Amino acid sequence: MQSRIAPSGSSRPGAHVLRTIAGLCIALSLLAAVAPALAAVAYVGSSASSLDSSGTSSVTMTAPSGLVSGDVMVAWVAQNTGGLPAVSAAPSGWTQVLEQDDGSSIGTAVYYRVATSSDVAGTTNYTWSFQQSARSGGLIVAFSGVSTTSPVVASASQANGASGSYTAPSITPGVANTMLLALFAADSGNATMATPAGTTSAFAGSTGAGPNGIAIGAFYEPLSASTATGQVQSSGNTSATNVGATLALQPAAGGGGGGSAASGFNAVDGYLSSYPASTAAQRIYTKLAGTGFTLNVAALNSATPTPGLLSPAYVSGTNKVTVDLVDDSDGSCAASCAGSTCQAKAALATLTTSFVSGDSSYKKGLSFTLADAYPNVRVRVKDASNSPTVYACSVDHFSVRPTSLTVTSSANADPSGASATATPVVKAGATFALTATAVAGYSGTPSVNGSAVTVNPLSPGVASGSFGAANASNGVATGNFTYSEAGYFTLNTDAVYDQSFTSVDQAGDCTADYSNTLVNGKYGCYFGNSATTAFGRFVPDHFAITAGSVTPACGSFTYFDQDGFVTTFTLTAQNSSNATTLNYTGSFARLGLIAWAGYVFTGDTATPSASATAPTGSWSNGVASISAEHQVLVRPTTTPAAPVSVTVSARPVDPDGVTTAAPTAVMSAGTPMRFGVLAVGSAYGSDLLTLRLPVTAMVWNGTGLVTNSADTCTGAVLGNASIALGNLVQKPGTSGSFSTSVQASPTLASTWSQGTSSIALAAPGTAGTAQIALNLGSGSADASCIGWSVASTGSHLPWLRGNWCSSGYASDPSSLASFGTGATPFVYFRENH
Repeated sequence: MQSRIAPSGSSRPGAHVLRTIAGLCIALSLLAAVAPALAAVAYVGSSASSLDSSGTSSVTMTAPSGLVSGDVMVAWVAQNTGGLPAVSAAPSGWTQVLEQDDGSSIGTAVYYRVATSSDVAGTTNYTWSFQQSARSGGLIVAFSGVSTTSPVVASASQANGASGSYTAPSITPGVANTMLLALFAADSGNATMATPAGTTSAFAGSTGAGPNGIAIGAFYEPLSASTATGQVQSSGNTSATNVGATLALQPAAGGGGGGSAASGFNAVDGYLSSYPASTAAQRIYTKLAGTGFTLNVAALNSATPTPGLLSPAYVSGTNKVTVDLVDDSDGSCAASCAGSTCQAKAALATLTTSFVSGDSSYKKGLSFTLADAYPNVRVRVKDASNSPTVYACSVDHFSVRPTSLTVTSSANADPSGASATATPVVKAGATFALTATAVAGYSGTPSVNGSAVTVNPLSPGVASGSFGAANASNGVATGNFTYSEAGYFTLNTDAVYDQSFTSVDQAGDCTADYSNTLVNGKYGCYFGNSATTAFGRFVPDHFAITAGSVTPACGSFTYFDQDGFVTTFTLTAQNSSNATTLNYTGSFARLGLIAWAGYVFTGDTATPSASATAPTGSWSNGVASISAEHQVLVRPTTTPAAPVSVTVSARPVDPDGVTTAAPTAVMSAGTPMRFGVLAVGSAYGSDLLTLRLPVTAMVWNGTGLVTNSADTCTGAVLGNASIALGNLVQKPGTSGSFSTSVQASPTLASTWSQGTSSIALAAPGTAGTAQIALNLGSGSADASCIGWSVASTGSHLPWLRGNWCSSGYASDPSSLASFGTGATPFVYFRENH
């Protein structure tokens, strides 16, 4: 329990050291005789040092929030130390009130300072240094309405032995309406401090570290009486040696200091060194979120119709003029500043200030910072020092804009924009998200210059889409967009921008640019993004195929199994609007063009297969001209295949899944496919003449094999080396060397006409027979019906093998040459195949 203990009249027992500043106590009778009416002392705020469990040789505190020039700050510093007195150096401008220690483990000191314009709330720091490093703490308590000439009218302190009760001594202010300030310190970092009865806590905290730490607290209470206060007592959860100090802060003289009461106020930009006479010039320029700015407030001689600066100069004395910034997006403060709607608005920022004679009714340099953005801010001023209270709002309103927009994307595979394989991928023309982030309070709708892009690799695309209005709670706007090209793009500076958020200021309170640098007190009206990292990777939406020509392998047709007929066609990478994606080139063109399987070829009447010759083609600006060779491997070995016409289609797929909508024909018309056989006929004749064996290309016409007069290709492939000649038998009883003569020069005719040719055997000069075969395979031996092992060179025409051995269409043709033999006795002879 906390209590106030009545004074006993005896001196404090146990005091070890007591230092006070002389001259702080003035005869009360003299003050009463000359003092004017006194204004009320009011609590402004407090701040504390970092209460670290580690030792430190100094403590630093910051000017409390709400502090303005003329307020009085009281500092309380303490250290758990044996190096006494504890403080070795105080900051400039601070006056010591007293110093107190217990002689062994705890040292304290009290200082005060009258705030000036150099003391900025929440910014200015003050550092006290100690004789040694130990657990330390400090706090500052600020009050308004305190006498600036003699703020501390009474003070005392005492050291207390280890106890769970912490006591500050009684003092006698001798002046009415003072502010009692009780300060405590205990040499335990785990101690708590309860609020003494009748007081309000300004601060209480501790460092931790148990008996090696420190706990501090400050409590205040307005006093009306001038008599003895009695002891002020707090309690804690830990028994600890402690020090208590008591101060009485006397009020300053109140009133207007001789000036006239203000009838109205106006606020203008801090850039305006003198108050403009013209209402049109009484401007407040655009501000930046998170950047400090100043305003000037003018005390006026009338509220309407044409106010001017109050003369003689308005002096508010200890009475404070309250200056608020409010969101006036609804226009209520413009309509009626004193109205309940305007006065009920929560302040975005607030401060209190006093006018002094040197201000000449024009208070300059009131500092504000708004972290968030606001499209319409107005200044609200309140002066309650006179009756009735004066309410006034600024003539002008202003915007607090973001400095920039940060743009991010759901398409962010590679911020460098270099990788051709990074994921995720977005198809050109498909929707992706962009996010534009400003600061909280931004509720505008960003615009987009979709052409303000830098691209990789080559050609610029267009980013199309729009943002919705930003969420004011976080300043984030999102939108759905499409991009017309492949690869990556970056948004150039200010490609995403806002030119309307500051609309209330665009008639002269900002410049028509994107500048965040003050020029003659003004920033740019607009804001946008910095250049972004690369967005993407974008890939084509699909491929388009433009059918081309077909070149049959054998003139006007192609044999089944022949390698092969050639198709030429065009591949185009396109976006969802069927426009060519020019950047599908180089490494970003991921569909390889030399692998036959990559095209996924299909046929309508027969299935094509890969040729031994790989396709050719290359990508350039999203377009590739392709040449691909095919063969149809459906040649049966038992029954000839009927003639067909084959149309080849393709549906290529790249590693990103880009493909055509469906298999698409690569040729404008089908190409004929035929079943063929090459026959070599037998011959007989004089042994004195060259013997010619007929060679005939035959084709299945649906009912039978007939001469293929359209064959223009076979003769170009056959050669003498493909002829196998053997089983040479000289007619008994004849002279000469039959075998030597016949083997000398078996020769294919140099002409191939209408699908026919011949093999010429030189006249042997003696009678005999020989067998001949044509090697249509790829090895060194033919596959004829002749059982021999005569070497020959394959002509690679397996698609022309016939059913010569009655075992299927897989045999090479063969025949018999007879020299010195007459005509056969047959009248009619027919071969059935």
